[in-house]
Amino acid sequence: MMPVQVTVFCPGHISGYFRPVVTSNPIHSGSIGAGIVIDSGVTVTVRPARETSVTVFQSDRSGSLLTVATDSPVIRLFLDNLQIQVAVETSCTLPLSSGYGLSAAALLGTVHAVNQLFAMGLSQAECAAHAHRIEVLCRTGLGDVSACQGGGWVIRRGPGTSADIIRSTDDQPVFAVTLGPLKTASVLSSPPIMEKIETAFPSGEPHDLYEFMTYSRDFAEDSGLISPDIRKVLTACDANHIPASMTMLGNGVFALGDNAKDLLINFGEVYSLHIAKAGPRILETLP
Repeated sequence: MMPVQVTVFCPGHISGYFRPVVTSNPIHSGSIGAGIVIDSGVTVTVRPARETSVTVFQSDRSGSLLTVATDSPVIRLFLDNLQIQVAVETSCTLPLSSGYGLSAAALLGTVHAVNQLFAMGLSQAECAAHAHRIEVLCRTGLGDVSACQGGGWVIRRGPGTSADIIRSTDDQPVFAVTLGPLKTASVLSSPPIMEKIETAFPSGEPHDLYEFMTYSRDFAEDSGLISPDIRKVLTACDANHIPASMTMLGNGVFALGDNAKDLLINFGEVYSLHIAKAGPRILETLP
Protein backbone atom coordinates (compact mmCIF):
# COMPACT_ATOMS: atom_id res chain seq x y z
CA MET A 1 0.00 0.00 0.00
CA MET A 2 1.35 3.43 -0.94
CA PRO A 3 1.99 5.77 2.00
CA VAL A 4 -0.30 8.76 2.33
CA GLN A 5 2.48 11.09 3.49
CA VAL A 6 6.28 11.13 3.73
CA THR A 7 8.41 13.68 5.62
CA VAL A 8 12.13 14.08 4.97
CA PHE A 9 14.79 16.37 6.45
CA CYS A 10 17.74 17.56 4.38
CA PRO A 11 20.62 19.62 5.81
CA GLY A 12 21.72 22.92 4.31
CA HIS A 13 25.17 23.94 3.15
CA ILE A 14 27.38 27.02 3.50
CA SER A 15 29.85 27.28 0.63
CA GLY A 16 33.18 28.85 1.51
CA TYR A 17 34.72 28.93 -1.96
CA PHE A 18 33.89 27.44 -5.33
CA ARG A 19 34.67 27.35 -9.04
CA PRO A 20 32.03 26.48 -11.65
CA VAL A 21 32.62 23.58 -14.00
CA VAL A 22 29.97 23.67 -16.73
CA THR A 23 29.71 21.16 -19.56
CA SER A 24 26.97 20.22 -22.03
CA ASN A 25 25.83 17.51 -19.60
CA PRO A 26 24.28 18.88 -16.37
CA ILE A 27 25.04 15.64 -14.51
CA HIS A 28 28.77 16.23 -15.03
CA SER A 29 28.51 19.98 -14.50
CA GLY A 30 28.55 21.78 -11.18
CA SER A 31 31.39 23.21 -9.15
CA ILE A 32 34.46 22.28 -7.17
CA GLY A 33 35.27 23.86 -3.83
CA ALA A 34 34.65 23.48 -0.12
CA GLY A 35 31.93 24.19 2.40
CA ILE A 36 30.15 23.18 5.59
CA VAL A 37 27.05 20.97 5.67
CA ILE A 38 24.97 22.46 8.49
CA ASP A 39 22.54 20.77 10.88
CA SER A 40 19.80 23.26 10.02
CA GLY A 41 18.09 22.79 6.68
CA VAL A 42 14.70 22.02 5.17
CA THR A 43 11.91 19.66 6.23
CA VAL A 44 9.82 18.44 3.29
CA THR A 45 6.39 16.78 3.50
CA VAL A 46 4.89 15.21 0.38
CA ARG A 47 1.37 13.81 -0.16
CA PRO A 48 -0.40 12.44 -3.27
CA ALA A 49 -2.69 15.05 -4.84
CA ARG A 50 -4.94 15.57 -7.83
CA GLU A 51 -2.94 18.64 -8.75
CA THR A 52 0.66 19.57 -7.91
CA SER A 53 1.19 22.34 -5.37
CA VAL A 54 4.27 23.63 -3.57
CA THR A 55 4.10 25.74 -0.43
CA VAL A 56 7.22 27.15 1.23
CA PHE A 57 7.08 27.94 4.95
CA GLN A 58 9.59 29.63 7.22
CA SER A 59 9.35 29.45 11.01
CA ASP A 60 10.24 32.30 13.34
CA ARG A 61 11.88 32.08 16.76
CA SER A 62 8.54 31.24 18.38
CA GLY A 63 7.99 28.34 15.99
CA SER A 64 5.16 30.00 14.09
CA LEU A 65 5.05 29.11 10.39
CA LEU A 66 4.86 31.89 7.82
CA THR A 67 4.05 31.23 4.17
CA VAL A 68 6.87 32.79 2.12
CA ALA A 69 6.12 31.28 -1.32
CA THR A 70 3.36 29.34 -3.04
CA ASP A 71 5.54 27.74 -5.68
CA SER A 72 9.09 26.57 -6.38
CA PRO A 73 10.22 26.40 -10.02
CA VAL A 74 12.96 23.86 -9.28
CA ILE A 75 10.68 21.49 -7.36
CA ARG A 76 7.92 21.87 -9.94
CA LEU A 77 10.35 21.11 -12.79
CA PHE A 78 11.41 17.89 -11.07
CA LEU A 79 7.79 16.82 -10.51
CA ASP A 80 6.79 17.74 -14.07
CA ASN A 81 9.65 15.64 -15.44
CA LEU A 82 8.28 12.64 -13.53
CA GLN A 83 4.70 13.49 -14.52
CA ILE A 84 3.41 12.99 -10.98
CA GLN A 85 1.01 15.10 -8.92
CA VAL A 86 1.77 15.73 -5.27
CA ALA A 87 1.32 18.40 -2.63
CA VAL A 88 4.70 19.54 -1.33
CA GLU A 89 5.27 21.57 1.82
CA THR A 90 8.75 22.73 2.79
CA SER A 91 9.72 24.47 6.01
CA CYS A 92 12.95 25.99 7.30
CA THR A 93 14.19 28.28 10.04
CA LEU A 94 17.06 29.90 8.13
CA PRO A 95 16.34 32.78 5.71
CA LEU A 96 15.98 31.99 2.01
CA SER A 97 18.38 33.23 -0.70
CA SER A 98 21.04 33.83 1.93
CA GLY A 99 23.79 31.32 1.19
CA TYR A 100 22.54 28.35 3.23
CA GLY A 101 21.86 25.99 0.31
CA LEU A 102 18.16 25.80 1.12
CA SER A 103 17.07 25.53 -2.52
CA ALA A 104 19.20 22.41 -2.88
CA ALA A 105 18.03 21.05 0.48
CA ALA A 106 14.36 21.53 -0.41
CA LEU A 107 14.80 19.89 -3.80
CA LEU A 108 16.91 16.98 -2.54
CA GLY A 109 14.46 16.43 0.33
CA THR A 110 11.58 16.40 -2.15
CA VAL A 111 13.32 13.83 -4.36
CA HIS A 112 13.88 11.51 -1.39
CA ALA A 113 10.28 11.98 -0.20
CA VAL A 114 8.80 11.26 -3.64
CA ASN A 115 11.09 8.25 -4.01
CA GLN A 116 9.75 6.85 -0.73
CA LEU A 117 6.13 7.83 -1.43
CA PHE A 118 5.93 6.06 -4.79
CA ALA A 119 8.41 3.26 -3.99
CA MET A 120 10.55 4.27 -6.98
CA GLY A 121 13.55 2.32 -5.73
CA LEU A 122 16.09 5.08 -6.36
CA SER A 123 19.36 4.85 -4.44
CA GLN A 124 20.63 7.82 -2.44
CA ALA A 125 23.12 8.52 -5.22
CA GLU A 126 20.37 8.48 -7.84
CA CYS A 127 18.21 10.84 -5.76
CA ALA A 128 21.13 13.25 -5.51
CA ALA A 129 21.79 13.04 -9.26
CA HIS A 130 18.16 13.94 -10.04
CA ALA A 131 18.28 16.97 -7.72
CA HIS A 132 21.70 18.11 -8.94
CA ARG A 133 20.59 18.04 -12.58
CA ILE A 134 17.61 20.31 -11.86
CA GLU A 135 19.71 22.75 -9.79
CA VAL A 136 22.26 23.08 -12.58
CA LEU A 137 19.60 23.56 -15.26
CA CYS A 138 17.89 26.26 -13.20
CA ARG A 139 21.18 27.91 -12.14
CA THR A 140 19.98 27.92 -8.52
CA GLY A 141 23.10 26.09 -7.35
CA LEU A 142 26.11 24.19 -8.62
CA GLY A 143 27.56 22.28 -5.69
CA ASP A 144 25.07 22.37 -2.82
CA VAL A 145 23.32 19.10 -3.71
CA SER A 146 26.67 17.31 -3.97
CA ALA A 147 27.58 18.54 -0.49
CA CYS A 148 24.16 18.00 1.13
CA GLN A 149 23.94 14.31 0.20
CA GLY A 150 26.19 13.66 3.21
CA GLY A 151 27.45 15.42 6.34
CA GLY A 152 30.68 17.05 7.49
CA TRP A 153 32.72 19.93 6.18
CA VAL A 154 33.48 18.95 2.63
CA ILE A 155 35.97 19.39 -0.18
CA ARG A 156 34.47 18.74 -3.61
CA ARG A 157 37.30 17.77 -5.96
CA GLY A 158 35.10 17.37 -9.02
CA PRO A 159 31.71 18.54 -10.34
CA GLY A 160 28.56 16.50 -9.92
CA THR A 161 27.26 14.24 -7.19
CA SER A 162 29.44 11.25 -8.09
CA ALA A 163 32.71 13.19 -7.95
CA ASP A 164 35.41 12.73 -5.32
CA ILE A 165 34.15 14.40 -2.13
CA ILE A 166 36.23 14.52 1.06
CA ARG A 167 34.14 14.72 4.25
CA SER A 168 35.59 15.59 7.66
CA THR A 169 33.91 15.99 11.05
CA ASP A 170 34.37 18.78 13.59
CA ASP A 171 32.40 19.81 16.68
CA GLN A 172 33.30 23.49 16.43
CA PRO A 173 30.15 25.67 16.62
CA VAL A 174 29.32 27.80 13.59
CA PHE A 175 27.45 31.09 13.84
CA ALA A 176 25.96 33.07 10.98
CA VAL A 177 24.25 36.38 10.38
CA THR A 178 22.30 37.40 7.28
CA LEU A 179 22.17 40.99 6.07
CA GLY A 180 19.65 40.44 3.28
CA PRO A 181 18.82 38.14 0.34
CA LEU A 182 21.05 37.55 -2.68
CA LYS A 183 19.72 35.59 -5.66
CA THR A 184 22.25 32.93 -6.67
CA ALA A 185 21.12 33.01 -10.30
CA SER A 186 21.97 36.72 -10.60
CA VAL A 187 25.59 35.97 -9.72
CA LEU A 188 25.94 32.76 -11.71
CA SER A 189 24.62 34.47 -14.85
CA SER A 190 27.06 37.42 -14.69
CA PRO A 191 30.20 36.80 -16.85
CA PRO A 192 32.34 39.54 -15.17
CA ILE A 193 31.59 38.16 -11.69
CA MET A 194 32.18 34.58 -12.75
CA GLU A 195 35.54 35.56 -14.25
CA LYS A 196 36.65 37.01 -10.90
CA ILE A 197 35.43 33.88 -9.11
CA GLU A 198 37.46 31.74 -11.50
CA THR A 199 40.70 33.58 -10.77
CA ALA A 200 40.04 33.76 -7.01
CA PHE A 201 39.83 29.98 -6.60
CA PRO A 202 42.67 28.69 -4.36
CA SER A 203 45.38 26.36 -5.66
CA GLY A 204 45.59 24.10 -2.58
CA GLU A 205 43.24 22.34 -0.15
CA PRO A 206 42.61 23.06 3.55
CA HIS A 207 43.71 20.42 6.07
CA ASP A 208 41.39 21.47 8.89
CA LEU A 209 38.39 23.67 9.58
CA TYR A 210 40.43 26.74 10.52
CA GLU A 211 42.44 26.47 7.32
CA PHE A 212 39.16 26.15 5.44
CA MET A 213 38.10 29.49 6.93
CA THR A 214 41.35 31.09 5.74
CA TYR A 215 40.87 29.72 2.24
CA SER A 216 37.27 30.94 2.24
CA ARG A 217 38.17 34.44 3.40
CA ASP A 218 40.94 34.78 0.81
CA PHE A 219 38.47 33.69 -1.87
CA ALA A 220 35.87 36.20 -0.69
CA GLU A 221 38.43 39.00 -0.79
CA ASP A 222 39.82 38.12 -4.21
CA SER A 223 36.41 37.50 -5.80
CA GLY A 224 35.26 41.04 -5.15
CA LEU A 225 31.92 39.84 -3.77
CA ILE A 226 32.24 41.49 -0.35
CA SER A 227 29.69 44.29 0.04
CA PRO A 228 30.22 47.30 2.37
CA ASP A 229 27.81 45.80 4.93
CA ILE A 230 29.63 42.48 4.94
CA ARG A 231 32.94 44.32 5.21
CA LYS A 232 31.80 45.91 8.49
CA VAL A 233 31.07 42.49 10.00
CA LEU A 234 34.32 40.95 8.79
CA THR A 235 36.34 43.90 10.10
CA ALA A 236 34.78 43.46 13.54
CA CYS A 237 35.54 39.73 13.46
CA ASP A 238 39.16 40.43 12.48
CA ALA A 239 39.54 42.88 15.37
CA ASN A 240 38.41 40.15 17.78
CA HIS A 241 40.47 37.36 16.16
CA ILE A 242 37.37 35.43 15.08
CA PRO A 243 37.71 33.33 11.89
CA ALA A 244 34.98 34.55 9.54
CA SER A 245 34.06 34.77 5.88
CA MET A 246 31.18 35.52 3.53
CA THR A 247 28.46 32.95 2.89
CA MET A 248 28.66 31.90 -0.77
CA LEU A 249 26.42 32.95 -2.34
CA GLY A 250 24.58 35.07 0.18
CA ASN A 251 24.66 38.50 1.75
CA GLY A 252 25.92 37.27 5.11
CA VAL A 253 28.81 36.14 7.27
CA PHE A 254 29.63 32.84 8.99
CA ALA A 255 32.17 32.51 11.79
CA LEU A 256 33.74 29.91 14.07
CA GLY A 257 33.95 29.69 17.85
CA ASP A 258 31.83 30.52 20.88
CA ASN A 259 32.95 34.17 20.87
CA ALA A 260 31.45 34.72 17.43
CA LYS A 261 27.87 34.72 18.67
CA ASP A 262 28.27 37.70 21.00
CA LEU A 263 29.93 39.72 18.25
CA LEU A 264 27.60 38.86 15.37
CA ILE A 265 24.51 39.75 17.40
CA ASN A 266 25.47 43.40 16.90
CA PHE A 267 24.71 43.03 13.19
CA GLY A 268 21.44 41.07 13.16
CA GLU A 269 19.77 37.82 14.14
CA VAL A 270 22.39 35.16 14.80
CA TYR A 271 21.87 31.56 13.73
CA SER A 272 23.61 28.93 15.87
CA LEU A 273 24.68 25.98 13.77
CA HIS A 274 26.77 22.82 13.92
CA ILE A 275 28.29 20.64 11.27
CA ALA A 276 25.77 18.01 10.19
CA LYS A 277 26.53 14.36 10.87
CA ALA A 278 24.64 13.02 7.83
CA GLY A 279 22.68 13.93 4.71
CA PRO A 280 18.94 13.54 4.02
CA ARG A 281 16.90 11.28 6.31
CA ILE A 282 13.30 10.14 6.39
CA LEU A 283 11.55 11.47 9.49
CA GLU A 284 8.11 9.93 9.05
CA THR A 285 6.13 7.71 6.71
CA LEU A 286 2.38 7.56 7.26
CA PRO A 287 0.73 4.38 5.86
